[in-house]
Amino acid sequence: MLSFITEKKSVWENLKVAAKPIVLYGMGNGAERILAKCAQEGISISGIFASDEFVRGQSFGGFVVNKYQELVAHLGDFVVVIAFASELPELLHKFQNLAQKHETYAPHVELFAGDELVSPAWLEKYATQLQLVYDKLADDWSRLVFADILNYKISGKLAYLFAHTTNRKQDLQQLFTWGRRESYADLGAYNGDTIKEFLALTAGSYAQIYALEPDRKNFIKLANFVQQQHLAHCTLCAKASGDKAGTKAFWQKGGRMSALGEGGPNLVPVAAVDDLGAQQFTYIKMDVEGAEAATLAGAEKTIKRCKPKLLMAAYHHDADLWRLPLMVWNLRPDYQVFLRRHPYVPCWEINIFAT
Repeated sequence: MLSFITEKKSVWENLKVAAKPIVLYGMGNGAERILAKCAQEGISISGIFASDEFVRGQSFGGFVVNKYQELVAHLGDFVVVIAFASELPELLHKFQNLAQKHETYAPHVELFAGDELVSPAWLEKYATQLQLVYDKLADDWSRLVFADILNYKISGKLAYLFAHTTNRKQDLQQLFTWGRRESYADLGAYNGDTIKEFLALTAGSYAQIYALEPDRKNFIKLANFVQQQHLAHCTLCAKASGDKAGTKAFWQKGGRMSALGEGGPNLVPVAAVDDLGAQQFTYIKMDVEGAEAATLAGAEKTIKRCKPKLLMAAYHHDADLWRLPLMVWNLRPDYQVFLRRHPYVPCWEINIFAT
């Protein structure tokens, strides 16, 4: 077993032997997946509650949705299973308060159907890759984050989600060096929020921006932002990023969860970074809802030639935690790879900084 793995029991094993009633906090896709997993594991759920402002007498998963205090009055103490995602400080604070009052978990579930999830068997299967990445990460903080992520994904324990988190803005300022002639590829540009971030980092001085965003509604917001800011040398592409040019099925959801995927009812054009036509990229950001590995493969020539700063989301697939660093080192063995986590429940906002 990997020495940095301290959790031996899965969240589902702990829930099976819980001596108190188990209740879910939250509704939505995450809660549906957790209810299905509990049913599969023979774990009985005694109720569901939501934040007070969302309780309107509705039902979810066969339960009437209660307010927290209603379940306290009815059940007394219970085990809380957080079943939705948030990065809002007020909700993160609420999660911590719940964990002080109750045994509390936030189970890790897949974002994409059919994905391999971290488990004892998964750790054994990929032990060689995991140990290699752990040993080669650029600093001790990265190794602490790496261990936290894996121990959380096994156990569902909140403590790992609140340990060793950092601030994205500070990480970008401290881990990367910024010049006045940066050339930026923003892959998964959403509504322009990461262009705004880039402008702040460079004090508005740059050589060029290429922004890719395949979702139709997001692209309109992105174009409006660029127009309102009067940005020059900014090329917008209504495309997804991948390993090569073509078209792929796409789930268009008008938000951050739009993604390439089998069965998607829409077809969108796909571009590879190597084909974007820029002479040199100095910074590439990839937050492309699970297509990071393909996008990295499509940037092979650019990375080998230009050695850009890389910021990559590494939470969409569990394998990305080891797969993406190994791909980077295969392209450029001289890269330093840092791993950082920014506050979120469950374990989203895992980011790889490579330089």
